[in-house]
Amino acid sequence: MEVFRQMSQRGLVGDTFTYNTLIQGFFQADDCEHAQMVFKKMEFDGVPPSIVTYNVLLDGLCKNGKLEKALVGKVEDGWDLFCTLNLKGVKPNVVTYNTMISGFCSKRLLQEADALFREMKVDGYPPSSGTYNTLIRAHLRDGDKAASAELINEMRSCGFVGDASTFGLVTNMLHDGRLDKSFLDVLS
Repeated sequence: MEVFRQMSQRGLVGDTFTYNTLIQGFFQADDCEHAQMVFKKMEFDGVPPSIVTYNVLLDGLCKNGKLEKALVGKVEDGWDLFCTLNLKGVKPNVVTYNTMISGFCSKRLLQEADALFREMKVDGYPPSSGTYNTLIRAHLRDGDKAASAELINEMRSCGFVGDASTFGLVTNMLHDGRLDKSFLDVLS
């Protein structure tokens, strides 16, 4: 932050990339307050946020357990921010959707995650393998084998495969008895 202050004192204004890097760095350091202060300064300085900026903000809020957080002087949570992107002239992308779906899954809000997954497809954004794996893991953890199996079949029909963490979860669940071996038929 000191380098950033020195830049400002010399009359240098960072660009969108500079601000994105700073915001992401503060989130990685679990410093949501400074991340949001940098975002406020970005807007104050007239530097236009990009979809990457909003993805960094959403990801940082979700990963730091701050889906509900004061942002830019008003109470706004990650979902509100997501819903206002179009009003801000920014179109969400697959990363944006994946971030929100992952955030919902981490809070065990699977109905919301599933609804956003459906909305993502309706809006013309094809899910990535990461989207599927996130939802599969969340449904498995929640004990919903049917939804997991359905997602696995859909994922495979799109040409994607499970990732290491999904296979690891399935293996652990088979080992401790939460899944029976018949679930392996879905994976093969």
